Amino acid sequence: MSESLNMLLEHASLHIQQFDIHSRRELKVLSRVLPYYVMSYHKEGKATLRIGDVIYPIDTGHVVLIPPNIEHDHYKDTNEESVFLWWHFTFQIAGLIDVFRLFQLPLIFKLENTSEFEQAFLQFQNSANSRNAAPGFLPTRILEKAKSLELLYHILVSAMNENAVTRPDQHSNSFLDILAQIIQHPEQELSLGKLAQKIQMHPTYVSNRFKELFGKSPIQVHREMRVLKAKTLLQTSDLSIGEIALAAGFSGIPTFSRLFKSYVGVPPSQYRELNKPFGFHT
Repeated sequence: MSESLNMLLEHASLHIQQFDIHSRRELKVLSRVLPYYVMSYHKEGKATLRIGDVIYPIDTGHVVLIPPNIEHDHYKDTNEESVFLWWHFTFQIAGLIDVFRLFQLPLIFKLENTSEFEQAFLQFQNSANSRNAAPGFLPTRILEKAKSLELLYHILVSAMNENAVTRPDQHSNSFLDILAQIIQHPEQELSLGKLAQKIQMHPTYVSNRFKELFGKSPIQVHREMRVLKAKTLLQTSDLSIGEIALAAGFSGIPTFSRLFKSYVGVPPSQYRELNKPFGFHT
């Protein structure tokens, strides 16, 4: 694994939106589109997945991993009982880049170490429910986080042992280096021409290939990272708006305020006021 990929994964965060264990004889979810990943492990029984014009049979022990914003049907043709453990989640670098895009994981694969996965899922579920019952209890929150990462580990190991998985190649490493540079130093100036010159490729190709790999152009990621850095400083520091603009790499307050509002919906000063820490007064 490249040094840049290691660094990027250090900035990755896993967020579980919903989860549950279902035992059902009927299943008919049609034309569903969700803004996050759908992971469904079929412990018992069979089902069917449709994406586009392709029909995928799902057998016992299979994991379904559906990317965000993909329309799909998930249904059963028989009345046999099926038990499945499911998650809705995101796994993103700096809240912007989908980590799984780097690997092109299969839609359906056989889960390895099923007993360990099932045990970890139950422990995750119990810790999450305990945390909801007693919010703020740190050990429970840590256990929940640890178990969620353990589940992600089992999913990735099983998926990446499939022959169909594409891992980042040497050619992609140049683009990982660009992404790492943007994530680490968003305040630095970014020129598509200089990036292209550095890796000896045409600027248009660099932009298109970067977007193909990561879902966004380098210029878009750079702007969003600058806004993200500014949001963090507005929430956590007492720097002036001008000082934050400079720290995030903007040439001045007007440019900073205009871009910030276009992404966040409110100007920097209002964002700071709305996100003041509890008990903090100016």
